[in-house]
Amino acid sequence: MKAFISCVLGFDPSGCDVEGGILGLVKGYYGCVEAQGRGTLHCHMLVWLEGALDPNEIHDRVMKDKDTDFQHRLLAFLDDSISNSLPDDPDPCCAVPSASHHPCSVIGVSQSAWGDRYHMARQKDLYHLTRACQVHRHSATCFKYWKGPPQPKECRFGLDEKKYCPSSSFDMDSGEISLRCLDGMVNNFNETMLELIRCNMDIKFIGSGASAKAILYYITDYITKSQLKAHVAYAALDLAVHKLGEYHPEDGDSTLRAKRLLQKCAYSMISHQELSGPQVCSYLLELEDHFTSHSFNNLYWTSFERYIDAESPSPECNANNSQDICHEDDQTDQDANEEVHEFPHDDDDIEDDIDEEVGVSVNHVGELSAKPSQLLDYRLRGPQLRLLSL
Repeated sequence: MKAFISCVLGFDPSGCDVEGGILGLVKGYYGCVEAQGRGTLHCHMLVWLEGALDPNEIHDRVMKDKDTDFQHRLLAFLDDSISNSLPDDPDPCCAVPSASHHPCSVIGVSQSAWGDRYHMARQKDLYHLTRACQVHRHSATCFKYWKGPPQPKECRFGLDEKKYCPSSSFDMDSGEISLRCLDGMVNNFNETMLELIRCNMDIKFIGSGASAKAILYYITDYITKSQLKAHVAYAALDLAVHKLGEYHPEDGDSTLRAKRLLQKCAYSMISHQELSGPQVCSYLLELEDHFTSHSFNNLYWTSFERYIDAESPSPECNANNSQDICHEDDQTDQDANEEVHEFPHDDDDIEDDIDEEVGVSVNHVGELSAKPSQLLDYRLRGPQLRLLSL
């Protein structure tokens, strides 16, 4: 992944490189490593390009400014960066290594070995790669959310033999981009990336607010619900077992039995975690499970969410209380007789989170220092510090 980021994306953290990689000058990136059902690791990465416009700016340039030159340049960039059709076979008799072996198990062709036939051999290699890695074949998992007739049977990955669009264009009614689709059964790919990484891939342009929200939701959902790391789980288990094993004279037989039950439950949960061989190796080798161009501070969102909800309740977010948002008495002066039913909260939980306590930490020189919680820090910091992060 580091080689991909450095060589293919061409990201330079110092900012001295002004040429960038195959997608242009990369401004930032964030990627999460995930294990699929078979255990193999893969990365979902979001890349920001220098000078790229956000969806609203693209919409304004197209719909309000009627900038046709901008439209042509953007579509040309997307067509050059994203492919979704099986390349032509330049020569059925050309014997490149990927013709007799799986394309992912061999390296690409070299110019020194093929000489004048290098471009033809490279095209042949790309043909085998695309056919082996990018051509989709429907399986049961494609339709696992299908409810049966009369619902249409559609692949949940959005791939369909009937899907076809000869050229990319803008929908002048909605401002949305309709990208070229020459083969509805081929996943989007970048030719250079596919040749270099030699494995299946998918690439998507985020050009609308809906797409941006979907990507942000996916990344946030993955980060907040990722599986507990093995070494963290075992450390927590060790601490729990140690505490449960401590003897207290006042403990009766029922308490001891309860402790043993909790021990068995903890061991059972850890022992039944699904960890593949690549995951175990990755943790043992202390390899990264995410890649980012920027540094971030951890934010314990639960306490902030509860505090905000307590200060400004949003009962419409809870289906059980959607009927109790607001009740008005049948009086002439509605404002004076309006009764608001607030969203019910667990007062104890809120009080625990917003309790103005100050903890003790060790600073960079080893001295004890007072340290408030993140929530308390944001609530009580003065106007002079509002622009500063933690």
